[in-house]
Amino acid sequence: MKKIAILRCLKTSASCAGTGCLRAFNERSEGFGKYAGEDVQLAAMWTCNGCGDSMLENQEEGIEKKIARMVKNNIEAVHISHCTSKKNAEEVPVLCPTIANISRRLEAVGVRVYDGTHGQHASGERLKLD
Repeated sequence: MKKIAILRCLKTSASCAGTGCLRAFNERSEGFGKYAGEDVQLAAMWTCNGCGDSMLENQEEGIEKKIARMVKNNIEAVHISHCTSKKNAEEVPVLCPTIANISRRLEAVGVRVYDGTHGQHASGERLKLD
């Protein structure tokens, strides 16, 4: 069975119950459409450790522990929730720099990172990182 996870924004989690992400996963729709008909387990749903004024103490240590846990639990893929991007002046979603950094670190240890969970921009495609 394939194990996947969802990574979301700490700031957004203050007002988001994750229902859109979970609905899309359970329906295998939107960003999770690629898993239709597959035996897939949502094994983790985690947040970044914040940025700016909302940054948690021990930011790096905490992220390292979370990434290690993804590896230890054989998570094959992490989907980046749409709350981790904000629209720029041209109304194009731009990935949060903190989430981009975490995504690079996940890829470096062999965990594939995918774009989106739900919403119109949830492609479910492999995230393109610079």
